[in-house]
Amino acid sequence: MKFTIAGDSHGSAIFGILEGIPAGFSLSTDFVDRQLARRQSGYGRGKRMQIEQDRARVVAGLWNGQTTGAPLVVEIANRASNAERQERSVPRPGHVDFAAWTRYGLQDLSAYAERSSARYTASLTSIGAIAAEMLSEIGIVINGSVIAIGRAFCKFPTEENWLRERDDSPVFCHDREASKLMVREIESAIEAGDTLGGQFVVIGEGIPPGIGGYGDLFERLDSRIGKFFMTIPSVKGVIIGNPDVSLSGREYHDAFSLSESKIVRDSNNAGGVEGGISNGQPIVVTAIVKPIPTLRNGINSVDLKSFSQTISPYVRSDVTAVPAASVVGESVMALLVLEALLERFGTGNFRSFKGRVEDASILDWNDGLGEKHNR
Repeated sequence: MKFTIAGDSHGSAIFGILEGIPAGFSLSTDFVDRQLARRQSGYGRGKRMQIEQDRARVVAGLWNGQTTGAPLVVEIANRASNAERQERSVPRPGHVDFAAWTRYGLQDLSAYAERSSARYTASLTSIGAIAAEMLSEIGIVINGSVIAIGRAFCKFPTEENWLRERDDSPVFCHDREASKLMVREIESAIEAGDTLGGQFVVIGEGIPPGIGGYGDLFERLDSRIGKFFMTIPSVKGVIIGNPDVSLSGREYHDAFSLSESKIVRDSNNAGGVEGGISNGQPIVVTAIVKPIPTLRNGINSVDLKSFSQTISPYVRSDVTAVPAASVVGESVMALLVLEALLERFGTGNFRSFKGRVEDASILDWNDGLGEKHNR
């Protein structure tokens, strides 16, 4: 499987292209559009989200509502025009402006934002939502939640009703009290003309053991997780499983037990991945998101034309995008899991693919292992 994105932030449209997926999957864009709407919302988002009304339009790869096995091309129209009318020569610290200027040499820094704007995550969300739809057909469910914004933190979700609480939260956090604190953090940042980062967690459940591998460094599931999650703008770090490194080995590693002749784990500190391979536990990934680099009041910078000291400009932007990033995180998790499954079980027709995954999932991993697995 392969995917890419195309289009400019302020062009006519942006595109997501998904290659190597099975034929015969009945695709509805309703779920895709719901995910796009979630990506646009969340307290702390900027004015552009009031302009755009993202809807996915599949322009290739479907026949009578079913995938054909050809590349799937999703178009999302842009409505917002570029907020910058004049050539911009003052880079924003933390943004791509200066680094891209040293690489590509174009004088107008606005040109670099067309590709590096977080706008492209709408494309990523759309194709990831399609991957998530496919995964849901084989019992794999992926959801995320914000666990930190600014100085407001909470623990990983463990309650049964955590998704309902998350969906009721203006910052997509499953913890009601922490959600209130996060809103206050954002309001303080708005008042100060500042921006905020944070953290979100994505949990994949129902993922069978044995996907990924150790034959190649980048076949490893943890390598994929790092690679895919780092495609999300502002993500500066990725953690799989429990981030508490103060635990000893005896406390951290997930002991095996037998319960009614089935192998169970006493914990999930490994986050569902051991040695680059899924172990049947939920895959748990935490992403660390830096603050948005465009500040309303600006910070020290230089003018690349006059080489004089100045203040960075304000370009239409968010105060925080951590809630939106959590939605994008769900999409990249879906993409990497689907890729690993397709590598192991092949593509062809979706029904055949689903059958192969289900057959592998009911092998006697938990029924004494022994004879059938070793035959």
